[in-house]
Amino acid sequence: MRDYNLARAVTVVLSVLFGLLFLLALAFGLWGGKSSPLTEADVIGTWHGDRGSRLDVLADGRARLSDVSGWKCSPDEKPGVFTAEGGWTLGHLPDEGSGILLRFSPGGTPAVQECTDWFLLSDTGKDGTPGDGSDVWAGFYGHEHSHREEFRRSPTG
Repeated sequence: MRDYNLARAVTVVLSVLFGLLFLLALAFGLWGGKSSPLTEADVIGTWHGDRGSRLDVLADGRARLSDVSGWKCSPDEKPGVFTAEGGWTLGHLPDEGSGILLRFSPGGTPAVQECTDWFLLSDTGKDGTPGDGSDVWAGFYGHEHSHREEFRRSPTG
């Protein structure tokens, strides 16, 4: 009888401890919990690509691309290198994550009126993505895999 009471007490104590740990994990966002959304502050700034490209995302909704390689504005085009200006908006591409939608007119391609592509951020820890924001990188969704360039934002302030 004594062993039965001791086993029962241990089971109750362990169940209570497990419940408390579970509630703490939920409260601190360690398990499940919803993360905060991507904001303009997460994307505004200068992003440098590992192949020499540069993307300036400005607070007024404008964007400037410099020396971007491997991008095609239409399926018939071969990937090229270009510089462009345009605009951006925050968004979320289904099944891919959060980022910004860029619309621009590339210099040197008069036949193309406007190009669009998603600039998707990774490891932000926001919108349900992994990471904690300490090592954020980004890339263009429309780049062919062999031309994919990884971007990192320059420190600000």
